[in-house]
Amino acid sequence: MKVYSIALAALLALAACGSDSADGNYNQVASEDLIDEQVDSDAKTSIDSIAKATTDGKIVFPLPDTLTTLVEQKQPQAQVATLTDQAMISDRLQVDNPLFLRADFNGNNTLDYAVQVLQNDSIHITAFLDYTDQAREVQVASYPARQLNDRWYSVYQLRKAPQDSLVQDPRNQRQVLLPTDGISVVEEERTTLYLMQDGRFIPFDAKK
Repeated sequence: MKVYSIALAALLALAACGSDSADGNYNQVASEDLIDEQVDSDAKTSIDSIAKATTDGKIVFPLPDTLTTLVEQKQPQAQVATLTDQAMISDRLQVDNPLFLRADFNGNNTLDYAVQVLQNDSIHITAFLDYTDQAREVQVASYPARQLNDRWYSVYQLRKAPQDSLVQDPRNQRQVLLPTDGISVVEEERTTLYLMQDGRFIPFDAKK
């Protein structure tokens, strides 16, 4: 009962915050400080525990309302991906929320989204650039989904590769700084980094 009372109090606090929405649903991107002011760390942990609960064998992660609306409007035939139980094992989960990222992928100092969506038997990584202004949809990559009990799941995690991170260029074995934020797609046995170049996303080791 304590967990639910904490979560309810936190949700009521969020509802009372007016236009300064923590999920950016009012065309205003909330800072981490604002989020921390609205919900303390203990309450966030409780809410996250409830949000990640298993329902009918599926692991569900919360998405910002703005991102959910973008997916519904621009990809009505798709649905937000869910992860397999195996992918959720604690020593394999490398991020708090593996389904989406918020970063600046095109280097114009405006926030963008990347999200995993399921369509038919494929997982599509899709970016919504400049979503606070006029969102532009760009395909990042596609991967095969995993079928379990007549349902399709993701086994991938999205992880932010921050701008100016030092990474190894596999073509010449030199370390270079990333010019913009990138998208790392973490699979079971490998990680692929995607960067935006000339208006599209390409694997880092394939960049010009």
